[in-house]
Amino acid sequence: MEDPQSGTGGAVGKASDGSHNVLLTSSTRKRKLNVSHSTQMEALKTIYMCLGGQDWTRQDKWLFSDDDSCEWQGLTCLKDGTTIKMLELSQNNLRGRFDDPILVDAFAKLGPTLEQLWISENAITGNLPAIFADESVFPKLSIFDVGSNRLKGSLHPAFMKRTTPFSLFDTSDNQLTSYYRYDDSSTNINNDYCGDSGADVSPPSSPLPNVHVALSLLTEAQCTTLVDLAIRYTEANGGWTLDRHKAYQTTDIDIAICGGELLDRCNEHLRTTILPLMARLFEFSLVSLALEDLFLAKYSSDKGQQRMLSKHTDDSELSFVITLNHGFEGGGTRFVDDGITVAPDCGGGAFFCGHRLHSGVEVVEGERYILAGFVRVYPGTPEEFAKLDCLLKQSKG
Repeated sequence: MEDPQSGTGGAVGKASDGSHNVLLTSSTRKRKLNVSHSTQMEALKTIYMCLGGQDWTRQDKWLFSDDDSCEWQGLTCLKDGTTIKMLELSQNNLRGRFDDPILVDAFAKLGPTLEQLWISENAITGNLPAIFADESVFPKLSIFDVGSNRLKGSLHPAFMKRTTPFSLFDTSDNQLTSYYRYDDSSTNINNDYCGDSGADVSPPSSPLPNVHVALSLLTEAQCTTLVDLAIRYTEANGGWTLDRHKAYQTTDIDIAICGGELLDRCNEHLRTTILPLMARLFEFSLVSLALEDLFLAKYSSDKGQQRMLSKHTDDSELSFVITLNHGFEGGGTRFVDDGITVAPDCGGGAFFCGHRLHSGVEVVEGERYILAGFVRVYPGTPEEFAKLDCLLKQSKG
């Protein structure tokens, strides 16, 4: 399937301070660390324009004069009186896309000297650019607070791999997804799976190269809870969505948008079971994986309902599909070029390269619920780059 129109999905972890951390997909560029006053002034003017400065609640002295820029509302400068050290614009009616390339470039021009960025409790949309995790661009940034906005996306592995963790990193109360934990324990993540989940994961089988089937990823009770929470959400929020995926539409709900207990439970399954197993099966480091889209989909034999999904490829390096219920006939994932269908029972799942041509088999009786995810791979070593290249070539036949 192609990426959803409204952004990417994934899963959320909590930092040691209780905030949710989520990452995103964006390239980073190396920049020199020298910066001039005029460059920073131009950057601040761009930030003002891109984030709706004319409607800010507080904008005292903004754009009045470059000579007294350190008097602008929310700016704190170094002792030289001109170089920006802190930008504090929380609760200030900021509006705009955070991942707008022009805006990203403007923030990067502040990067060499910026130590604190506070822009929480606004209405900023878009993804969370990975460049803010790049210590060559933001070498002094220690406080990064974008909580309580309208951001969406998945936390890029770059945030996990920072040499010096942020002293404060708050992305809570957004529509962001990532299972990663941004705390001291994150440096000890390994590829052992199901270590603290309690799940009974049978040894995966491999019906095809780069296709794995695992039984009992989730217990029947865990599956039932996810389905019940999803149904409850749709009943309270106008039903299932039908148009999130542009080319191959599914009847589903975006887990990131749902939030609450459903998101928390999915995050926990991702963190403890699903993604560690995927890292092990495909031999990538866990921190090289980032969940981009997570959704719970419904197939039904009822007239007028979605019964199947045509052959397609996913816009992801890795994908998974987990069955969440019993009581239906048909269904499963068919790998078209190989003529093989995999249909794990409730709690079981299929893991495969998203570039492999596949389809959703028709449900001929009852209703089938699945938890599906698209996973990006960000290789961290030459060996992982070679492994990913080989995986994609093999999956395209």
